[in-house]
Amino acid sequence: MRYRAAIWFLLFAVACVSAQTPQEALEAFLREPALRGAWVGVLVETADETPKVLLAHDADKRFMPASNAKLFTTALALERLGEDFVFRTPLLTDGKQEGVTLVGNLYLQGVGDPSLTRQRLLELAKQVVAQGIQVVKGDLVVDVSAFADNRWGVGWAWDYLAYGYAPEVWAIALDRNAVTVQVAPANLEGAPAKVTLMPPTDWLMIDNRLQTTATVNEADWSLWREAWERTLHLWGRIPLTANPESVRVSVPNVPHYVGTTFRQLLSEVGVRLEGSLRIGNTPAETRGIAETPSAPLRELIRWLNKVSDNLYAEMLLRAVALKGLGRGDVDGAMSLLREQLKVWGIEPTEVRLVDGSGLSRLNMVTPRAIVRLLQVARRRPWFAAFRESLPIAGVDGTLANRFRGTAAEKRIVAKTGFIGGVVTISGYLQRQDGSEWVFSVMVNHFTAPTREVQNAVDRFLAALVR
Repeated sequence: MRYRAAIWFLLFAVACVSAQTPQEALEAFLREPALRGAWVGVLVETADETPKVLLAHDADKRFMPASNAKLFTTALALERLGEDFVFRTPLLTDGKQEGVTLVGNLYLQGVGDPSLTRQRLLELAKQVVAQGIQVVKGDLVVDVSAFADNRWGVGWAWDYLAYGYAPEVWAIALDRNAVTVQVAPANLEGAPAKVTLMPPTDWLMIDNRLQTTATVNEADWSLWREAWERTLHLWGRIPLTANPESVRVSVPNVPHYVGTTFRQLLSEVGVRLEGSLRIGNTPAETRGIAETPSAPLRELIRWLNKVSDNLYAEMLLRAVALKGLGRGDVDGAMSLLREQLKVWGIEPTEVRLVDGSGLSRLNMVTPRAIVRLLQVARRRPWFAAFRESLPIAGVDGTLANRFRGTAAEKRIVAKTGFIGGVVTISGYLQRQDGSEWVFSVMVNHFTAPTREVQNAVDRFLAALVR
């Protein structure tokens, strides 16, 4: 009897939870201990031609959006560039070929492609060889003039800049302007830990003060690089039995890093560059000798939003301005965004962005503006590409490990956001009855652990699915 009573009580409790109205779910969410004292904004609407507001709480207040800002960057890029847009990074020369010798300079011209990789630079070098060139009597010039404001976003915190999620932003990139640092214990106690860079590069130097020890059970180490220097400083202790650990770090002075890497790749395929490496502009009288295209924009934004790549967002934002205004800067891009918001029926004063990634704490957006953007996207010809770029609950991207085993698994596609004291998520939610809702949840200024806030948000959204 006791067993049957316990089962009955459990079923009753589950029924009560599943029977929650949306308003009851919202009220329960706002009472979550993790949200005590925090700023919370919520807006949920039906996905109809004439959307109906289902839930609203402080939907017109401005919140730091974190990576929910990428929704605006993505939509603007799709609208202004088109989902089939391809970046084409050229290698040009102002010289002429005499047998196996090119007499003149090489110009590697940045056009804003965030997806340029070492492999694609190698393909450029091989195209030079394919034209019979073995010697270049001239300089290698890296041209980053396509973007007017380079290096970092406005309002980025100084202590972000050493890490791979806050890389330098220029008109040219290489492997997302970051490398992976892997740390592993040495074979002997007291010896310096093994530090490996992937991919290998001489551009960064290692100051390794990280010791292998048998006296601790957990690794306790730190890494730092001043924004302007090329030396990585590591210190602390790592257990003799520890597994390797890794962290992504940003690369300084990206144009020189790209140029140095390309010069090495030219040498590897048999092309000797006799001149120097420098940063400069491409003259008018040049001709192309090689080119490397990116994947189309619809594929680039999948990476941008699934993994929430800040560099992709920043470079795409500037690329929009480059195409629309002839200059790749954030101010120009934001002027285009304000124009587009008016066309879409979104009040521009509800969206104040100073970067394309959401890394800046100076960004402010209302939940209503985000939901309106998501509603507008449903009626644009690029909507399929937009929606497919968003993480799927319990499946991939930044939602791969959230909502698993809940009613919301595979029923939510949404962009997440996180910086210190900020958790956001906005997207599309398919309910168990088959209807679809559009939502934005924004939490700012909390002091609870981030995971507890995310769990509270997830419980709320799972309740809405039920």
